[in-house]
Amino acid sequence: MSGDFFASIYSPPAALKPWRVEDLAEGFEWSFFSYARRALAEGLRAAGVGLGARVLLPEFICRELLSSIVAVGAHPVFYPVGKDLVPSSHPFRWPEASAVVAVDYFGFPQDLEAFRTYCARTGALLIEDNAHGLFSRDDRGAPLGTRADVGLFSLRKTLPIPDGAVLALKTDARKWRLAPQSSFNEYTTRGQRIKNTLRRLSVTFGAPPVFHALQVFRTARACIDEGRPSGGEETDLPVPDLPCSVLASPITAADPNLEVQRRRVLYHRIEALLAPHVSPVFPSLREGVVPYGFAYRSTQSNEVARILSRVSLASLSWPNLPEAVSSAAPRHYRDVRFVPFLFI
Repeated sequence: MSGDFFASIYSPPAALKPWRVEDLAEGFEWSFFSYARRALAEGLRAAGVGLGARVLLPEFICRELLSSIVAVGAHPVFYPVGKDLVPSSHPFRWPEASAVVAVDYFGFPQDLEAFRTYCARTGALLIEDNAHGLFSRDDRGAPLGTRADVGLFSLRKTLPIPDGAVLALKTDARKWRLAPQSSFNEYTTRGQRIKNTLRRLSVTFGAPPVFHALQVFRTARACIDEGRPSGGEETDLPVPDLPCSVLASPITAADPNLEVQRRRVLYHRIEALLAPHVSPVFPSLREGVVPYGFAYRSTQSNEVARILSRVSLASLSWPNLPEAVSSAAPRHYRDVRFVPFLFI
């Protein structure tokens, strides 16, 4: 069954046409980083959001993102989101902050109307976190990550590259104090070498066994770390600090058109495979959405795991909530799982 499931999903050409992230939209200043967390920290600095300022985030967020805010001396505050992953309270009830972050969860567009209302009232900087949706567009055809003054992209979550992120600053929004582009990293860390090897193997031997090996590795690591006190996830920016050298020239790691097609086909196949045992987080795969993975909720976790294992797949939980949120987090913050598409 595994072979039938993966058949004809992706047939890459012999040579991939080079392309540039800057081609996504005009009117932005683009800068490359190793991780989106570093890009966010630089974006805050460029906007003058620093010591003592407050940055407003959704409660449903990875705790690691807080390290960007700590890095500039600011403080995180939060707004709640509902089961549909949109803000569940009116923006007039949100705490005042110098900047507010809207998240395009799993590559699906966040409605920015409430955020624009908030920014009009408070003068806050609007940041669109599009780490999950490199090639996604909204209903009007606008690329996600280019609908606010600041956009964040995590290239490594979509492309088979060691690391990579992009900060996009709208040139007519304000006077930015952006540092010059850093140099690029000519070496790779041990973790990057492991990622590169897995991605090469997935092309050579097929995705299912490589994906399965990756899940075994992640599960083992989680078991080892379980029960240990948290370290610097909310305070320490990731290493390396320089982006990989792949980003110094036009990208040939993937064909955008083929990647769009591949991820949408995968989404529909996995949705059909798991029905009726799951409830997708999003009611439909809208036109223009290029999903990070298939996100769902389910009360039949064992059955879902069994079905996925038949095609050598597994799911992951998301996110690892901030400590300030975790203790009182509602169930719909804790029961989201997804099948990531990067290694498939």
